[in-house]
This record gives sequence, structure tokens and C-alpha cells, in this order.
Amino acid sequence: MKRVTVQLNQIIGAVLLTVSFWACNDFLDEQPSKSTRLPITHTERLDALLANYTDFCEEPNRAAFCGHDDWEFPVELYQGQPMFFPGPDAILQTYLGDYENLAKKNDPFWGGDGYKSGEYSKIFRANVVLQSLDNIEGTGEDKARLKAEAHFIRAYSHWNLVNTYALPYTAANASEPGVPLKKSTSFEEAAARATIEETYRFIESDLQEALKCSTALVQNGQNKHWRANTAAINGFAARYYLNRNRYEQALKYAENVLKEYDVLVDYNSEMNKDVFEQGVYLPSTFDWDVQTYTKRIAWKESLYMRYLTSGNAVMTYFPSQSLLDAYEDKEHDLRYRYHFVEDAAEVMFWSSYSYPAYVFFSMSHVLSGPTTAEMYLIKAECQARLGEYSRAMETVNALRAKRMVPGDWVELKAGNVKEAVTKILQERRPEMPFSQRWFDMRRLNNNEETYDDVEIVTRKFYKINATTIFDKEEPITYTLEKNSRKYALPISENEIEISDGVIKQNVY
Repeated sequence: MKRVTVQLNQIIGAVLLTVSFWACNDFLDEQPSKSTRLPITHTERLDALLANYTDFCEEPNRAAFCGHDDWEFPVELYQGQPMFFPGPDAILQTYLGDYENLAKKNDPFWGGDGYKSGEYSKIFRANVVLQSLDNIEGTGEDKARLKAEAHFIRAYSHWNLVNTYALPYTAANASEPGVPLKKSTSFEEAAARATIEETYRFIESDLQEALKCSTALVQNGQNKHWRANTAAINGFAARYYLNRNRYEQALKYAENVLKEYDVLVDYNSEMNKDVFEQGVYLPSTFDWDVQTYTKRIAWKESLYMRYLTSGNAVMTYFPSQSLLDAYEDKEHDLRYRYHFVEDAAEVMFWSSYSYPAYVFFSMSHVLSGPTTAEMYLIKAECQARLGEYSRAMETVNALRAKRMVPGDWVELKAGNVKEAVTKILQERRPEMPFSQRWFDMRRLNNNEETYDDVEIVTRKFYKINATTIFDKEEPITYTLEKNSRKYALPISENEIEISDGVIKQNVY
């Protein structure tokens, strides 16, 4: 057996043999000890392992950050401030589809080299829990709860991975390479990539185990969205089945969530802007310190605390013109008012070219976990696709009422299924920019309809190679075609080398 691909040597001792604890956070019920090097003999140790939300909540996914048509880096912005790209880094290579050179970079999202925020590192922790439960002390109730949570983490992370490094799941692609399935903590476990069909089958199996969870989202009046809960797991199930174009099931799970918890933030009364340095106005959700989670934890729409991050200290969420156009009513759409800093490039980054930035919790953190807002949109889209387009409009308008200045412009209307679906999809972009667009493009281009396809994405930029941006030459046009194999990011060559070649690279 070839050893596993994930380089977790840096954490295996700390996880399997010891659990290091941290000071108690005011938002957490757990009261962890500060003792170190304690063997895992009781469910309390596993609870502490999963309660360390900073190890789980960040997703430095380059494809989700800039691989789609929500993110754009115009030539003029580069000319106005070249410091953004002193050379062709992983962000620029992802954006322009230079996968040959991107593959030479280490990848924190995959989780090798001990990256705690990587998905395989999260899977490893989940497997520690699953393998330990039969041999430790604790109540049956606690063990059942931890088991469901570990299956949830494993399902969620494998889903993120297969939707980043493998082609979209279709009948034609079912036998294409998926991702390695990590079912244990053993370094002797096979590293070869399962097929896409096998990967999805494993995810769905884990998801069904996770759905046995009975832990509510709201406990003692507080949303505990940093841990697995019934709303979070049903929310992920709704996302999973929407991705699979199984609309009856996606609708069922979205409705399960909204029956338990349907709270939305009212942008008319619960949002404002605060002035920060240099006179820049940023949303009241914003915090300069990316290590401060107070405002992120307080966001009451969150069902499961996950955030997309750029993974690059100077990069931020620069919107494409296509995304800006999706805010069709900028005067009344409060999402545009509160989340866009129109002069960000000029004022915050000293660019001679003025360009806006999208901001939520920090310059780098955007919601990516399931939210109540997403459940309204999934419910509405599924209702529309199943023929209930009038009810679908009622559902999406309930969300818009919390996002728009009151007036006649709030309510959308549709006279048929196609019109309803189109308007709901148009609503997804201003509601969930960046974090879900990569996944949406993959699914929309591979369902039974064609009117919702994203036919082609074009980018205008300079030619690049592994080390140089040829900014003295004329810019060229890069394209991402509808059925391009570049909808699967390359796997880091480092991971392929570690596996002794057992992992095979994507073919482009």
C-alpha cells in the first residue's frame, strides 16, 4: 500500500496522542482544560478537538475565490497598482487558468504539509473521532453526537474537494477521477483517487449518518453554529442535493432548516457602516483583525461557521462587471450599499485606478457555510424548477424584503418556470457572491436546462509564465469554456510526489 497523500505528520502526534486545549471563548459552552499531552480516553477530549473552530472554519479555496465570473482583476487595476502581483502567484494562475504552473504550488485548501485549514486535515480529525469512539469512556448520547458530527465534517470536506479538483458529476463524467477517500487515520490507506461516482456515493453515505444528529442549532437562546447541528446538516444536505439537481430532496432539506430556524438579518434596521482609517466606510460586520471572530460568530444567519478566504494577504474580493451588473437596483439594494467599498483600490491600496471591493467580515473572509438566506434561495429555486413558480416568488421575496429598501421594487414576479428560475438565479449572485459562484457555474452548466448555462467566462490580462508577467506586451484574452476540463483545479505536484505517483493529475 502506498502511504496516504496528506502530509499530517506535523499534527498526528498532537491529535492521536495529545489534545492541546485553549483558553475558553465567551461564545463557547465548553470549558476546556489547559492541560497538554493528555491521551484520548474520554469523549471530552474529542469534544475539545472538534470545538477548536479556528481549525475548521477557514476555506482557502482558490477556485471559489477567483476561478469564476464574480471575480475580476482588470488590466487597469494592475497598471494602477502592480504590488498586487509582483509576479504570477497562485491567485493569478487560478484566475487565468495557468494550471501547469499552478500545480507546482503548495495548496493549503487540499490540506497537505500540515495546513490545519486544509480539507484533508479536517477529514483526519473527523477520522480520529470515528476511530476513537469504541475505545473511550463517555455516555452513549455523547458518542452518538460526536459520531454524527464527524460524519458531517468528513462529508462536507470531501464535497468541497471533489467540487474543486474533479469535473462536475454527470453521467459522462461518473468514471472520471474524483478524489482520494480518507476513511481512517492510517498512513497505509490507499491514496489513489476514487471515481467521481464513488466519491459522491461516499459523501452521501456520510451525509445520511450525519443526519442522525439531534443537536439543535439554538441552545439556551444562542446559535451554536461553530459545531454540527441539525440546521447545519440539513442545510448542507439541501446544498448537496441542489448540486445533484435532485430538487425534491433539496427542497425537503431546505424546508427542514427553515422550520427549525428561519431568522434573517434585516438590512434596513440591523446593518450600518462604520468609518475606519483614511475615511473608508466599511460594513458594521467588518473587523480589521482576521483573528477576531466576535462579529463572525454573532452573524445570526449562519448555520455552520465556514468562511472563504483568499489565502493571500494583499488580495481582496474584486468584483467583475458581471457581478456589479447583478445588483440591478443599486439605489435600493442594501447589500450593495453595505458590502461594496467603491473606492477601495484607490484609498486602501493606493492605486491610481479606482476600483471597488466586496467586503463582509474582513478583507479576506466571506461566508461560505450554509445560511438561512441560502435556504430561502434553495427553497425558491426548487419550487420554481418543480413547477410552483408563484410560490417560489413568494419565497424569494421574503428574502428580498430583508435586503431592499421598502417599496414596489422589492417583489419579483414571474409568469412561468423559466422566468422564475432565471430571476431566482439572478438573486443568488448578489446574495452569495464569490463563495458559491464556482459551484453554481459547475451545476448550472450540467443540468437538464440550457437557459441557465454560463457559456463562457473571459478575462483580459497580460501573458504570463512561471515567473513573469509580460506587462510590456499587449494584453490577451483568456477563456473558460462551458465544458472545459479546467473546471477541475490541478492537484499540487507535491501531493502527487508524496503519493509516489499513485495520485494522478487531471488531464487538460
